[in-house]
Amino acid sequence: MNDAQDLTPASDVGDEERTVGDLRRSALAQDVLLFCVAFTAGALVVLVARILGSATTGDVWTLGRSDGLLLGGLVAGELFVLWNNGLRQGVRGHSIGKHREGLRVVRAGEGSPTGAARGLLRGLAAAVLIDLAVAAVPIGLPTVLRSATPDAWHLGFAAYLGLLALLVPLLLGMHRGVLDRVAGTEVVRAHGDDAATSVPRRRALVVLDAVGVVGVLTVCAAQLAFMWPLLWRWPGLF
Repeated sequence: MNDAQDLTPASDVGDEERTVGDLRRSALAQDVLLFCVAFTAGALVVLVARILGSATTGDVWTLGRSDGLLLGGLVAGELFVLWNNGLRQGVRGHSIGKHREGLRVVRAGEGSPTGAARGLLRGLAAAVLIDLAVAAVPIGLPTVLRSATPDAWHLGFAAYLGLLALLVPLLLGMHRGVLDRVAGTEVVRAHGDDAATSVPRRRALVVLDAVGVVGVLTVCAAQLAFMWPLLWRWPGLF
């Protein structure tokens, strides 16, 4: 197992000076950018549906409709996480971001692929933690869990626990984070001819990354435009 962690992808010898933790953080950043692409696609689908429906209502932009863009984006983004960091990672051994960095996700202590079931468990845990982390933003953003569950189930501390579960392992550089412990996995260096993404595919992914960032910024700007008048209304003294 230790030998597997020390192997370097044949396609990128320069990565041998970077630790697995460094590569994981880079892979996470790239997976987040692709999450933004899925988020943009989901928000765009909702927007098109709203525009088509406005023929009868005559009302395209309202706060409720802006919330709908965010919710649609989150649904698409979390489904992408379930596939990319779940099913794909379990079957192929890596998410798109990890493949770009020459990493694999394997069963802890064994080095074998995790399989679809354990991969989906890991992806589901990741999607839930992301949803909880978004709920921790203190402006009442719509999330999948908030929209699909009764208000009585909404425990504030769960959102902060989800945020901590995502951030603490990342900030402390832990070898195995919460998701690894839930699914019984660990991340190691890949090796072989297909250890890392080819250069042409990396270039295509960079274009997608840019589209995703622009899309998320646009949706956030639309939300902020509606929320802005409410953010600075301090209570009067009398």
